[in-house]
Amino acid sequence: MVEIYNLIDNILNSGVEACVMFKNLSEELTKALQEANYVNPTKVQELAIPQMLQGKSVLAQAKTGSGKTAAYLIPIIEKEEQALVLTPTRELAEQVANEARKLGKYKKMSIGVIIGGVPYSGQDKEAKKDIVIGTPGRILDLWGKGYLDLSRFSVAIVDEVDRMFDMGFIDDVRMILKNANPDMYGFFSATVPEEVESLAKEFSPNIEFLKVDDIKPVEIEHLFYEVKGWRDKISKLKDELDDNEKTIVFVNTKKKVEELYEELRDDFEISLLHGDLPQRVRLRNLSSFRRGKTNVLLSTDLASRGIDVIDVTKVINFDTPRDVETYIHRVGRTGRMGRKGIAITFYTRRDAQLILKIKDLIKGKKLEVQ
Repeated sequence: MVEIYNLIDNILNSGVEACVMFKNLSEELTKALQEANYVNPTKVQELAIPQMLQGKSVLAQAKTGSGKTAAYLIPIIEKEEQALVLTPTRELAEQVANEARKLGKYKKMSIGVIIGGVPYSGQDKEAKKDIVIGTPGRILDLWGKGYLDLSRFSVAIVDEVDRMFDMGFIDDVRMILKNANPDMYGFFSATVPEEVESLAKEFSPNIEFLKVDDIKPVEIEHLFYEVKGWRDKISKLKDELDDNEKTIVFVNTKKKVEELYEELRDDFEISLLHGDLPQRVRLRNLSSFRRGKTNVLLSTDLASRGIDVIDVTKVINFDTPRDVETYIHRVGRTGRMGRKGIAITFYTRRDAQLILKIKDLIKGKKLEVQ
C-alpha cells in the first residue's frame, strides 16, 4: 500500500535539477511529476491528495489556477483508477485531458475525451478508456445510446461545481452521478455556496470538506478608463495591445467579438473564442494563444472561467462586464500562480454605478479572484 504521509520532502539534495514533492509514489508517477516540473505542492494538493489516496471523498474549495487538476489526477493515476471527470466546458475538458496524459504517461493509462461540438465517430472508443473526461451533455448522450458504462467508474470528479450550477448543468450532473455510483467522489469548486455543499453531501454524506483559505491573493493592478464610444474604445485598445504581452480582451457578445476582430486583424496576431465557433476551431485558437503563436485572445465570457493560461499579462474589458461577479472572474485570468497582472476596463457614463461597486470591492486591498 502506498504510504501517504510526509508528502513534501523536507530537504532537497543540492545538484538535483528537479525534485519530487511526493514521497512513496510509484516510480512511473514520480518520473512524470519530475518531467512536468512539479516541485512545490499547492495547498489544495497538500490537502486533497492524502485523503484521496486513502479512498476518501472530498469537497475542495480551490480557486482556478490553484493546482486542483493535479490534486485529483495524481491519486487517480497512482491508484490506476477507472475515473470519470466532469467539466463544465469543452476547453476545460481538453485541458484536464492534456494534464492527465502528462502525468499518466508512464502508467500507460488511456485518456478519453467526450465533448459536444465534435463528431460522434470514435467517441464510443473514447468512452472505454481508463480516465474519461467530458461535459455532462455529451456524457449523458453516449450513456443513453449504450456506448458508455457509467457503472464501471470507481471514481467520479466534478470540476468547477459552482460553474455547473451557473450554466444549468446540475441536473445532468446529478443524473450521471446517480447512475455511476462510484466508490469515491471529488467535488472541486471555486466557491462553496449551500447548494454545492448539499450536492456533495447528497452523494457522500461523510465527505471531507477541504477549504483552502491561505492562497495568496493575486496581485492585479486595476485601471479604469472612461470612453465615449466604439471608436474611442478601439483607439485606446490599440494603445494597450502589444504583440509581446499575452492579453485577453473580453467582449460581451459574439457579434462584437467578430467585429472587433475585423478592426484589429491587420495590426495584431489575434485568436478568437466564442460559443458559435466549431469546437475544432475553438480548440485550435485556444492552443495558439496558450503556446504563444498569438498573444491576443478576443473572447466572450466563455474564457472567464475554467480556462487556465498562467502567463496572461493583461486582461482588458473592452465591454464593461455585466456585474461584479463577472468582473472578478474575468480579471482572474491574469495574475496567475503568483505572477503580477493588469486589469483594464473601458466604461461609459451609463456604466458608472457598476464601476463604483467594483472600485469599492477592490479599494484598499488586493482582489481575491475566484
